[in-house]
Amino acid sequence: MLRIFRVLLLSAICIAYPMHITANDSTDSRKLQAEMLRYISTTDREKFMGVTEQLKKVSQKENNERLFYTAWANQAVYEATHQYYTQAAVIARELEAYAKQQDSRFGQYSALHALAVIELQKQDYDAAEQAFQKAVDYRHRYFPKESAADDIQEQMKIANHRKDAKAGEKYARQILDEPNVAPIHMGRALFRLSQLAFARGQKEEYNRIYQELADLRARTGIGTIEPVVEVNYNIINGNYDEALRLCQQLSEEKKADRMALIYHKLGDDTKAYEQMVKFKKINDSIVLVSHGNVVASCYVQMNNERMKLEQNLLEEQNHELTNRLYFTLAAAAIIILGLLVYQRQQRVKRLQVDNAKLGNELEKTEKALDVKNEFLSNITNELRAPLHPINGFSDLLGIEDYEMQPEERVVMSGYIKNSSKVLTKLIDEMAEYSFFESKKSLPLNTTLSPNMLCMHMIDAMKAQCKEGVQLKFETTIPDTLMVKVNMDAMEHLLKHLLDNAIHFTDKGNITIRCEETETGIRTSVTDTGRGIDPSRRDHVFEMFTDEGDNARLTGMGLPICQSIVRLLGGRIWYDKEYTDGARFVFELPEFKAS
Repeated sequence: MLRIFRVLLLSAICIAYPMHITANDSTDSRKLQAEMLRYISTTDREKFMGVTEQLKKVSQKENNERLFYTAWANQAVYEATHQYYTQAAVIARELEAYAKQQDSRFGQYSALHALAVIELQKQDYDAAEQAFQKAVDYRHRYFPKESAADDIQEQMKIANHRKDAKAGEKYARQILDEPNVAPIHMGRALFRLSQLAFARGQKEEYNRIYQELADLRARTGIGTIEPVVEVNYNIINGNYDEALRLCQQLSEEKKADRMALIYHKLGDDTKAYEQMVKFKKINDSIVLVSHGNVVASCYVQMNNERMKLEQNLLEEQNHELTNRLYFTLAAAAIIILGLLVYQRQQRVKRLQVDNAKLGNELEKTEKALDVKNEFLSNITNELRAPLHPINGFSDLLGIEDYEMQPEERVVMSGYIKNSSKVLTKLIDEMAEYSFFESKKSLPLNTTLSPNMLCMHMIDAMKAQCKEGVQLKFETTIPDTLMVKVNMDAMEHLLKHLLDNAIHFTDKGNITIRCEETETGIRTSVTDTGRGIDPSRRDHVFEMFTDEGDNARLTGMGLPICQSIVRLLGGRIWYDKEYTDGARFVFELPEFKAS
């Protein structure tokens, strides 16, 4: 039977091979572009980097300067969107240096755009806005006939994130004034202006923008009027019955928000209040989803570009596929016939093996579900703590008849901001812990001096120390010693240890010390703070502690450190002999650079 299958397969190859060698080489770059934009949103870094390197080579062969630098810049964007900010900056700077050496205007612009995206992914919105402005100015100067709307659009998103309506309107109007602006960018700018006009109650302005959106849709097929725009159009024009009907097309969150406004305008405050309560509950239930909107926005834009490339590629190949259809069907029929015969026998064997494994896998699955449910239960309790002051003070701020003193408003705002920071930090650490726990190992992708790494972390963290606390560095290792490390993991490890020391040290010193041992390089972080209670010292690396019938989160920084050290093949411990504060020590194998 296997011999027959081989004959059938060989026949299919003989039919398909001539079709392969007649493929048009000009489609290679488009295929690679589509693959690049597909893998940029995945964690398969090796696949993405391989595709972009192939695309760089093909574009150089085709003398396609823009495609070459776009592929290179996307490597920096990939690292940034996956939180490898240091590596992303290195790639962008290398791109910038090469572009200057080649005197490539588009290459230098690509570097500016990549550096702006890096700052945006780091959520440093001030730096990101300035960086995008540099990219816009550069494009206006050297490419005056081209639209810079894609960079201005990112500035508009930053303004929206800050709830800066004035800046958002400015950038939206700049997009509309750009030369040769793409319909998709025009549609997004008009949508933003419609939101602002509705919020201000500017009926004539809103109706004018609504008509522009309708004309854009009729003219280009892009800029489709979203349901919320239609609802707002009927609200602002007093068509409340139609607005209520259209609300059924909205998401549950937007539906409750719009219906509350409509009932309020109709004078039915009871129903308006019910909808506001519903809106608030929905908002609370999706608070975890808000973290990562910047990355998701980048992935959506990249996916849209990928889909366009794939559509163009399919159109180019349509004629060729028509001519080759009969050959393909013949080859497919032969292969399928052989596979059906072969897979029938293999399926029987696999079913026997799978049935034997089913019992064990079911037991493992049930245990995993128990662990997951326990973790979700514990973490849900921790998430509720910072949400309580946010909910309470938000309710007070929303009461129209409540007269609030300026001092009270400042205090409430402070509580809300602090609770938001606690919530954001907890979500970030959950994502970080999940990332490292899911790994089996970490690549040693950077060569550097341990001393330089420690001094770099001191420079980065010393501003967070309390007044009167000094951050010091001691070492017995020469600066010339170079080792291979995972730069991103080491930065996370030292950052969490220093965060822990800074938080519990009100005066005195925090010291990082490096020394070389027989088994590797040992690093310690010592502080003169409050120390750790003896009853907790054996459990410092555990995420939860038992408190009667409940479990309380004790912090995720040290469990993250333990995961990182495990992945790097080392060990970490708390020094119980040190009594003037707390001292954490970790030792990693020494991988010397050749």
